[in-house]
Amino acid sequence: MPIIESTENIIQLFTTGFCAVLSAYRAFKTGKHAWVLLFFAAFVYFLGDIYWQMYLTFYGETPQYSNISYVGWHACYLFLILLVNDIRGHRKKTRYNRTLLLIPVFTVGMCIFYFLFSHCDAVENILSTVLMSILIWVTVDALMRRSIRFYITVLVFCFAEYAAWTVSCFWMGDTFANPYFYFDTVLSVAFLIFPSALKSALKESGKETYGDADRTPHGKEAQND
Repeated sequence: MPIIESTENIIQLFTTGFCAVLSAYRAFKTGKHAWVLLFFAAFVYFLGDIYWQMYLTFYGETPQYSNISYVGWHACYLFLILLVNDIRGHRKKTRYNRTLLLIPVFTVGMCIFYFLFSHCDAVENILSTVLMSILIWVTVDALMRRSIRFYITVLVFCFAEYAAWTVSCFWMGDTFANPYFYFDTVLSVAFLIFPSALKSALKESGKETYGDADRTPHGKEAQND
């Protein structure tokens, strides 16, 4: 069994599990669906990692690809998209910044790169590209309007995913010289930061109060717009 990969994956199981449990607690305490979305984002990623760890344990090797794990990871991207949109709130339609067009240029370019240099499944590659394009787009767009730590954390998460995918195309084995493990560790740390970053984001958007008062999520912000 790859010892370093397995150890790093177990660490990620702890961080995603921590994020899921804390988010579930805060969702129950506050009744905010933002915490519910973060719970599901962390929990489905946790499930994907569980299957990956089981494969490492029983087969003693790194999976070339795993549809089951990727279902969980793709679902995580979807929940993060919903979460970013929830934090942004309702806004009047405005013209988008043309700089955002660089995002699909990057993601589609990376999709082509993975087709050429990795053994990825075509459907998984395309689905990852679509979801990541949307996630990065809505996050950068939100960050341009208001800089908060949660958006930055989401972008760090996306960077770590792309960096890990890219270096895995040139797999260097189960050694400390393999940069994949360092980028994946950054991703694990992002899950530790997500709860505090989301709490700060809810405070800044005026949604931090508990109880029935917080069940009108876009009140102040909608009026200001």
